[in-house]
Amino acid sequence: MTQAQPQSLSLYLHIPFCTAKCGYCDFNSYEGLDHLVPDYTPALVRELELWAPAARSHRVETVFLGGGTPSLTSLDDMETIVRGLRDQYDVAPDAEWTLEANPTELTQEHLEGLRALGINRLSIGVQSLHDDELELLDRQHSAERAVEGVRAARAAGFDNVNMDLIFGLIDQPLERWQGTLERAIELAPEHLSCYALTVEPGTLLYYQVQKGTLPEPDPDVVAEQYEWTRDRLAGAGYEQYEISNWARPGHACRHNLVYWRAEPYIGVGAGAHSFFAGQRLANVDSPQRYVELVNASHEERAATGGGTLQQIAGGETPDAATLRADALILGLRLLEGVSRLEYADRFGEPPEAAFGGAIERHFRTGLLEDRDGRLRLTSRGLLLANEVFVDLLPDTEPAPAP
Repeated sequence: MTQAQPQSLSLYLHIPFCTAKCGYCDFNSYEGLDHLVPDYTPALVRELELWAPAARSHRVETVFLGGGTPSLTSLDDMETIVRGLRDQYDVAPDAEWTLEANPTELTQEHLEGLRALGINRLSIGVQSLHDDELELLDRQHSAERAVEGVRAARAAGFDNVNMDLIFGLIDQPLERWQGTLERAIELAPEHLSCYALTVEPGTLLYYQVQKGTLPEPDPDVVAEQYEWTRDRLAGAGYEQYEISNWARPGHACRHNLVYWRAEPYIGVGAGAHSFFAGQRLANVDSPQRYVELVNASHEERAATGGGTLQQIAGGETPDAATLRADALILGLRLLEGVSRLEYADRFGEPPEAAFGGAIERHFRTGLLEDRDGRLRLTSRGLLLANEVFVDLLPDTEPAPAP
């Protein structure tokens, strides 16, 4: 009798600590909480243990350590996390292990230690290769330090490196963005994530724009920079596979593809999100409260053999309409688009059954196209993707998770 193949699963581990909070950042990250670090790593490992029984029939194909600044974590703590994960989960031998890092922490010794632990993909938050732009973004590194960090990663044995870059900065002319990207291309990373600066509510940048002390990014300049980026990276041998992501052949981020293909993942850590067993769940944001609740759950399980995941602050069980919309919206972020046949196999009907009006409308506006049985954003649609996505949002509210 053939044994059933384990289901694929991805794990996201959130480490929320930073040396400084960047003015544009709306992630769940904190500065000045160094005193929590000794308690946070054990809590992270305990939450992995709490989730492990539910994931017993799954094989972990990707692990992503994000933040915050995971590269601030000591090698001893990182070894504890990696060992705890491997002890509790069936991890594929060729699993992708990504760690987000800031250039300031990329010393040769630390990088070699990370590589020895099995971290095989490094995502470096470079953002710009101009010192004045880095200062505007409240980054703690210089352009030269970022270059040195990439080179140190190579020397430590990393052969899968991503550079995060931001364009559309305040008063940034095309030529300045071109200078950053050209210098990045010279460093030959396997992957480039190029994001337009967004002014997110609740950030320092948002308040500065609201007060008029800084102007908003110019959408026409942003569009020009994006179109130039697409052409330049194609000429440099990078394949665009998602709205903001380019890779050398075979180096697309496997972990992020899980999100865009609406596949299951478990998130552990303060503020981490999960999509697992048909539910969307979110952990409490506060690192202090997270540690307290995980420890309480762990003690409850040790005493009774059961118990709840008390660190989960809320969630929902998406209804069929929400799942269909999510799969279409997330799938359209990919340059490959959404296969009509695969979508119909998954949901029992093609995308036109629920979204025919919106799809036809954006065929007419020139933002969507049908190529070889796949719905895709056009080149213009990549610039105006949110106009399509808003039309695909479901009208119904998801049911709360039990």
